[in-house]
Formats: sequence, structure tokens, C-alpha cells
Amino acid sequence: MSQLDIRKAFDGETVFLTGFTGFVGKVLTEKILRSCPNVGHIYVLMREKKGKSIEERLDEILQDPLFSILGKIEPKFRHKITPLPGDCALPELGLTPEDKKLLINEVSIVFHGAATVKFDEQLKTAFNINIRGTREMLDLAREMTNLKGFIHVSTAYANSHVNHIEEKLYDCPIEVTKLEEMVNTMDENVLYTLQPKLLGDWPNTYAYTKSIAEHVVNDYGRGIPRIIFRPAIVVGTDREPVIGWTDNVYGPTGIVVGAGCGLLHSIYCDLSMIANIVPVDYVVSALIASAAAVVNDQPKNGREVVKIYNYVSSVDNPLQWREFKRLIELHGAAVPPIKAIWCYFLTTHRIWAFHLICTLLFHYLPALIMDTITFITRADNPNMYRIYKKIDKYSEVLSSFSMRTWIFTNDNVNSLLQRLNKEDRAEFDFDISHLDWNKFFYNYIRGLRVYLLKDGWETLPQASTKWRRFQIAHQVIKYVSLLLLLRLAWVLTSPFIFN
Repeated sequence: MSQLDIRKAFDGETVFLTGFTGFVGKVLTEKILRSCPNVGHIYVLMREKKGKSIEERLDEILQDPLFSILGKIEPKFRHKITPLPGDCALPELGLTPEDKKLLINEVSIVFHGAATVKFDEQLKTAFNINIRGTREMLDLAREMTNLKGFIHVSTAYANSHVNHIEEKLYDCPIEVTKLEEMVNTMDENVLYTLQPKLLGDWPNTYAYTKSIAEHVVNDYGRGIPRIIFRPAIVVGTDREPVIGWTDNVYGPTGIVVGAGCGLLHSIYCDLSMIANIVPVDYVVSALIASAAAVVNDQPKNGREVVKIYNYVSSVDNPLQWREFKRLIELHGAAVPPIKAIWCYFLTTHRIWAFHLICTLLFHYLPALIMDTITFITRADNPNMYRIYKKIDKYSEVLSSFSMRTWIFTNDNVNSLLQRLNKEDRAEFDFDISHLDWNKFFYNYIRGLRVYLLKDGWETLPQASTKWRRFQIAHQVIKYVSLLLLLRLAWVLTSPFIFN
């Protein structure tokens, strides 16, 4: 394979990106503009939301600290981004004829990252966005006169029904046309009833529909220079553009925030399993490099070959959930959040019954007590029982990934890394084997406090004092409860002992 020049691959090219408002989409856009300054233009597909126009939403997103470094390097970068109104769940992506023509005439590189990432999404919604939306994107890409690369962002767990996931396609769960007929003709309640049977060995509708979408890219996308990129569990940035940046609570981040704020105290998890997490800046660099590869290689390899990249950490830099837990405890103790309602204590259980008991004791019992006090005093406090119902539903979904380990193959990713020249290796480094997990978690925890919880460092002294009081109260409650249990045991057993 020839050496790649990533910047050259993007020079003068026009990019179309779906999923821009998502976690990866924002970092991808920022990285292209900052590290490929000669890129021609970027069009992003967006929806109006909460009464805000797409222009207003874009301006709001670009005010995020994520874009602060780019703003200093290129103050006028905004003129290189144009939002287009549309929706991947709609026919023809909801594009106007004028915008569709614009994209057909100008775009040369497509990143299709839009998807519903809710693991418990209804099958019909997941189908419309993850499968039909992908097909609509391919229809549009086929008409693009200057198309050089179509990059489909999938997930490393699209084929979680197998134990060893290689960089290849696996059997499709169901024919697309058959599933489409069911989704379009069946009553939603009937479809919901059939959903567990349809999913089979797939843990949720997200993985199920992403697996089918891969086959849509492979089969329906024939004639298009395309690749499939499968990232593992994506978390905050390691080093760029802002250290420790994140803006969502999906995946393990939700667990860390919930536990750190004193809300989450029990999870169903096997600590010996591998936490296959990858920092988003590493993911984005690999994604851009894979796009450069398809642009560079498609005339030689032909347009029928679909290359797949498994971007994971479990092969070259594995991290067990046990180490994950140790590191968040180590680095979280020094920077407690001011919004915490209790101190950190998190129990993990491989046996579901033990997890259930701890959930009842540590989640629902305190919630009922607090909600009762709120009701009696008429205080304006949140409904804790309802909050814990949501937390436990979220934890249950994640347990599919915390109770099992998969074996991955990532030869294509490693080969891609070897093709980078010296300059690109420095600018687009995605070698996960070099990642220092201890340093990463130090910054990750602090990033969650600042960027996700919006908790400034000026609150740290007050938060630390509050945290110490919670710890003292926690110890008092723990030992008083233990004494009460011993007393109860004595009362119940003493008649038998002395008779």
C-alpha cells in the first residue's frame, strides 16, 4: 500500500456530514477544519429543534469550548460550514430540491454518522433512521458527480452476536425488504411484541439495525467508493482540541457521572471483562485517515470492495472494568462535584440477585424516604423514585456490554496507521497502544466536572467540604444500620439460644 497524505486528500474537497450535532460529529468537524485547513467546504445536515433554527443551533454549537482552539487559529472558520435543513428519518433526507442539487454538484466526501444511539429505541424509529436513512444517503451519494469516498460510521458491536468480531461482514439478521414491510405494515404494539424474537442474539435495536445497515452499505451501495468504520465505546477527548472534553452522558460516562454525583450505587457488571473504550479524538483521527485511504485507493481497488475498520482498544491496550473503576475512584476523590447529593460509593455485582437487593436498598428505599419527606414538607424537589427508574433502565441496557468480552481483529486499522507519513502521524495520531490510561482518566474526570456538569473550579473548596460531610454521614448511617441489624438478629435468635 502507498503512503497516505491526509491533508492532500482533503485539499479543496467539499465534505457532507450527517450526525454533526452528535458527539463524534462535532469533534470530526472541528478536526477537519483545524488539521485540514485547505478543505473546500463542509455541509452539515441539521434539524430545527426546540424552536431554534438550524443557523441558531449551529451558532450555539460553535460557541462550545470544543471550537475555542480552532477559533484562535482561524477566527473566520464559520464561513466554511453551511447547515442544510433535513432529517435522516425522512424520505430523501428531507432535503429541498435546491439543496439536493447543491450537494450532488459539489460534494466529494461523505461522512454518514447520523443514527439513533438509544439502545432501547423502538424498532420502527431505529429502522427509519439507522437503515432507511443509510439507504437514502447512498441514493444521494450515487448521484454525486465528484464523489471520491463514502464513510459509513457503524459500531464495533453491530455484530455482537458473535464472540470474535473480525473486520468483515457477518450474516444479516433479516432481509432489509422483509423488515421494512413489517415496519411499514404492522401495528406498533404488535411490532413491539415481536421485537425480542426479531432481535434474537442482538442485545438491542441499536446493534440490530446497525448490523443491517452495514449490509445496506455493502449491497445497496455497489458502485460507490465506500468503507465501514466501527468504533468501540466512545468517550471524551484525551488531548485535543481540548483535554478531557465531552458533552453527553452515553455509555460509561453516564455511570461515572451518576456515581460521582452520589446517585448510582449498584451496577450489574463483571469487573474482569474488558471495557472497550476509545477517546473521541483518537476515533476522529482514525476516521479521517480511513476517508483519506478510500479517496486514495478507490481507483486501484475498484468500487465494489467494502473495507471495514474495527477501531477498538481491547486488542492493543486492553482495560478491564476493574481498572476502570479503580481509576475513576482514584482521580475522582480529589475533584467532587458541587451538584453531588451524596458521596461516592459504587457496588458491582456479577450475580443479578445481589444487584437487585442492593438496588432496592441503595436506590429505591432512599428515594421513597426522600419523596415522602418532599411530599410532607411540600418542598420543590425532584421525584427521586422516577429518577432511579430511569437510572436503572439505563444501567440495565449497559449491562449487555459490562458482562461480556469480545475478541476483535483490527488489522486494517493497524495497516492504516503504518501508511501515515511522519507529519500525519503527529497530527492524526490514533495509535491506541500509546494511550496512558492513568493520565487519560485524570483528565477525563476533570473534564466531566467542567464541561459536562458545568462545575467551575471556584466551587471545589465548597464541594470538598460538602463531600467530607457526606462521607461522615455515610459512615454513621452504615454503622448504625449494622448495629440495628445485629440487634435484630440478636432479638430473633436469642430465644433459641437460651432455650
